[in-house]
Amino acid sequence: MDRGRPGKDRQHPRVTVDAFVRLLADGEAAPREYVFRTRDLSQGGLFLYTRVGHLYPFVAGTALSIELFDYDQAVELRAVVVRIVESGSAEAERFPAGFGVKIIELDDQNRQRLDELIARAQRGEPPY
Repeated sequence: MDRGRPGKDRQHPRVTVDAFVRLLADGEAAPREYVFRTRDLSQGGLFLYTRVGHLYPFVAGTALSIELFDYDQAVELRAVVVRIVESGSAEAERFPAGFGVKIIELDDQNRQRLDELIARAQRGEPPY
């Protein structure tokens, strides 16, 4: 299922995936750990779902270190916040509230894990 914005051409198709994500916001004086769930992901990014986005110190451009959990292993990557959908906004009426992030760094081993997770999601299989 594509959850892209209308009229927005995506380089990588998104698939619906409900998985846990643990992240650290880079650049904070005292880095804090945050836990989210994904709504969808692709080879180029993912969407972190939250109804209380205003409680997080993220703005467009915030760098993140992310662990995307797939049962007993995780896909580790670095990403940057590229879009914020706030509750109550016009966009939130059509799309989930939260943060769109773009993958900026992913090694070969984690790329393979991400590709396998996406392939299973495309077949309708849940994360292990």
